[in-house]
Amino acid sequence: MPGYDEVFSEVLSRVRPTEEEQEHIRSVAERVVSQIRERSGHFSDVVVAGSAARGTNLRGSSDVDVFIIYPRDVPRNVMEAEALEIGKSLSSKFEIRYAEHPYVTVWIEGVEVDVVPAYKMEPGQNIQSATDRTPLHQKFLQDRLSPELKDDVRVMKAFLKGIGVYGAEIRVEGFSGYLVELLVLHYGGALPLLRAAANWKPPVFIDILGHAKAKFDDPLVVVDPVDPYRNVAAPVSIQSLATFVAAAREFLARPRLEFFFPDRPVLSPDDVKRIFIQKKTRPLFLIAGYPPGVSPDIVWGEIKRNLRMMRGKLEEAGYIVLHSAVWTDELAHIVWYFEIAGGYDAFVERRRGPPVFDRQNSERFLEKHKDAFFGPYILGDRWYVDVLRPATTPELALLNIVEDMKRRGSFRKHVRMSLEKGYEIQKGRGILDFYVKNREFARWFSSVLVPRPSWLER
Repeated sequence: MPGYDEVFSEVLSRVRPTEEEQEHIRSVAERVVSQIRERSGHFSDVVVAGSAARGTNLRGSSDVDVFIIYPRDVPRNVMEAEALEIGKSLSSKFEIRYAEHPYVTVWIEGVEVDVVPAYKMEPGQNIQSATDRTPLHQKFLQDRLSPELKDDVRVMKAFLKGIGVYGAEIRVEGFSGYLVELLVLHYGGALPLLRAAANWKPPVFIDILGHAKAKFDDPLVVVDPVDPYRNVAAPVSIQSLATFVAAAREFLARPRLEFFFPDRPVLSPDDVKRIFIQKKTRPLFLIAGYPPGVSPDIVWGEIKRNLRMMRGKLEEAGYIVLHSAVWTDELAHIVWYFEIAGGYDAFVERRRGPPVFDRQNSERFLEKHKDAFFGPYILGDRWYVDVLRPATTPELALLNIVEDMKRRGSFRKHVRMSLEKGYEIQKGRGILDFYVKNREFARWFSSVLVPRPSWLER
C-alpha cells in the first residue's frame, strides 16, 4: 500500500496546473484588468481574486474572478449597471448571471472570467454586499500561503472533489475553495487537516484570529478572518461534514488514489432492472423541464425544498419513503426520485390523534372520526384511527400531491412554471428510456441506486 507522501505526490502531478496554463491565465487576467482600468467610470480599483490569483487552482480550472471596486457612496443601481456594461464590453461571448449582484461571465481565449462589482471594504467595516469581502480574502491569504501550502490546498480540493463534497453551491452543500484554504492554513497542511478531521465531532469551531462576534449554530464553524460575523463553513451540510470525516478516517487507514480519482461506473439498464427486482420497492420519478434562463443555485434551492415537501406529504399519506433525491442537468430536465417501501397497495392509512388526556381535542377527534373505516382506538396514550387512503397507489398519491401543491402555490415560481408546461410520473422500469438517453442522469442515478462510497474498502 502506498504511503501518504507517495499518494500526494501522484495527485499533485495530476492536478497542479502547468506553467504554460498558469501563465495563460495570468496573461488574460492582466489584459482584462488593463482594459477595465482604461475606461472611465465610478469605480476606484480593479482587483483579481480567487484561486487562480492565489495559485491554488486545479489543472483545467481556468476561471478568474475580477472585482471592480467602488467607493461606498456610489448607489448600488449605478454600480451594478456600470459593471454589467463593462463586463459585456470585454468579449462578444458573455453571459449575465445572478448572485446577490448581477454579474457578467466572459470567455476570453478559453479562460472564464467573472466580472463582479463590489464596494471597497476595510477590515472591521460592515459589508454593503456579500462580494465586498472577497478582495480582503485575497489580501489575507496571498502572503500566508507558502508554495507548499498551496500544493496542499490543491491536494485537499482534489480529495473533497473525489468524495463528492467540494463546492459551496446549493447543489453540493460542501466545502468552498476559500474554506479549504483556511483549513489547510489553520492546520498547517493537508495531512494535519485530515488527521484533525478524523476526530471532529460537531459542533466544530475554528476561529483563526480569535475574533468571532456572533453565535453560530452550524455543525462546522470557521469564522471568516475578514468578517467576525460570518461563518465561512455555513454552506456545509451535516451530511457533507460526515462524509469528509468518514473519508478522512478511511484515507488515513488505507491511503489510495481512489479517494481523489474515483471510478464511478454507470450501471447498464439491465443492472438497473435487476436492482429494482432485488429490492422489491417501488421507485417513482417526477420529470419536468428546467426553467430557462434561471440561475442553477436558485433552481437547486427550489427543487430541494420541493423534494422535502413532497417526501413529507407521501409519508403523511402512509407511505414509507426509503430514499429521495433530486437531479437536474441545469439545462433541460429536473427529476425528483422517491423510493417507496413495500406495503404500498394497502387501502388504509393510520392517522394519529391527540393524547387521551387532552380532553377537548380528544372530543373533537372522536366526533370527526366517529364513522371511521377502523377505530378510533388507543395506542399508548393517544387516539388513532385507520382511514381509507385517498390514493391507493404511491404514483397516484404523488400525482395528487403535485396537483395540490400547484394549487396552493407550494412550488416557487420558476419550478411552478415548468410544471405548468407539463410533467410526467414514471415508476420503476418506466424510467429506463430517459436513463438511456441522458448520460448525466444515468451517472447520477447509478450513484443513488448503489450509494456505497467508492472509497469505502471494507
